[in-house]
Amino acid sequence: MAEDKAMHVKMAFIYVQSGEWYKAIEEYKILARDDPYDPHVFNMMGDAYAKKKDDKEAFEAYLQSRELYTKLGNMQKVVNIDKKISKLSSDKMDIKQRQQLMSFAKSQEAENLAAEGKLEEAVAYYSQLIAAEPINFSYREKLANLFIERAMVTEASAQLKAVADIHLSEGRLDLAQEYAGKISLMDPEGLDTLRLFAVLAKRKDDHDGMAKHYGKLSQVAFDAGQYDEAKGALETAISAGRTDLRLLFAKTLLALKKPAEAKTQFEALQKENPEDESIVEQLLVVAEETKDWNAAYTHINALIQKHPDDPRLQPRLARTLLQVGKRPEAMQIYLNLANNALKENKVDAAFSYFDSILALEPDNTDVLKKKAEIYLKQNKKQEVIDTYKKLQNIYTQKKMVEEAKKIGLVLTRLAGLK
Repeated sequence: MAEDKAMHVKMAFIYVQSGEWYKAIEEYKILARDDPYDPHVFNMMGDAYAKKKDDKEAFEAYLQSRELYTKLGNMQKVVNIDKKISKLSSDKMDIKQRQQLMSFAKSQEAENLAAEGKLEEAVAYYSQLIAAEPINFSYREKLANLFIERAMVTEASAQLKAVADIHLSEGRLDLAQEYAGKISLMDPEGLDTLRLFAVLAKRKDDHDGMAKHYGKLSQVAFDAGQYDEAKGALETAISAGRTDLRLLFAKTLLALKKPAEAKTQFEALQKENPEDESIVEQLLVVAEETKDWNAAYTHINALIQKHPDDPRLQPRLARTLLQVGKRPEAMQIYLNLANNALKENKVDAAFSYFDSILALEPDNTDVLKKKAEIYLKQNKKQEVIDTYKKLQNIYTQKKMVEEAKKIGLVLTRLAGLK
């Protein structure tokens, strides 16, 4: 058989060289009969018909070649065939062939528009072609290339992913993998890329691939705030052996407003890793969200014992102390925080802490005096007046006559200032 094929290939070449097109066509027909899945044979047959101006037959041969190249994923060959088809005449073609030829002509027109820099018009042409023939991969490939040339990565990835999804849905996993690779070159850590690789690994029952790709997908989805997707990816990755992702799984449950489930996961992790402060931190978050203040008090004390000077923990400690009935201790923490903020010239932060104290004790005259003093330094006359008026009202209510008079004198002086 191999010798026969070689002979027919040789004879076809000889006939083409001598311009005996019909004899060449007969040789190609024999080759196509013996191997109906060879796109090159149909391509050459189309060329021979085109040389004889038998455009109807050339068109059918090209279509056959085009279909086979598409299945092989050789889109460059498909593009070349499209160019040949666009040059054919529709005079002797039936209605269906003319419609198909018109699509190829539009494709060529889209390429010309793209070459002229008319992006919007070219995209519109390709979009029409894709809508008419959604499984014609060459249109999407051309459109993707057009987007790539203009650094429109997201748009290009969307077109290539559509092709990959079609291959995937029809079980052509190797071709889907090929397109996933193309997308990965443009956007290696993108959600679409990771989703595609993850699904491919699952379809191939590749546990190592599932662990790798669903693991990456879970982190990227979590970082993007897509917690439902992150949860599903984590469940698959963990079942494939990624037990190191259990902490992220617990955090995802917390983000999904499932604190009870998250707590169970965090507590199990804490038993295995009792010295891991990040787990204690997460348990503190769970306790705060569920308003389990006794648990929160336990967790935050554990953290403060290891990091007594951590300024990030102090406001949370103060809040927790208030909730467990330790108001004086909470007040002292807020006051310390305010004074430290003033030493660092962080006035806004200091005022925030002062306001926390005043929310607990609206008549705290020491804090009000301190705020008035700062406002005065900032030359904020109205704020100074408003604060002193609050002080005067407090002293009056408490029947502290002398103090109220002193404040009244200050307000009189302030009123006289320009």
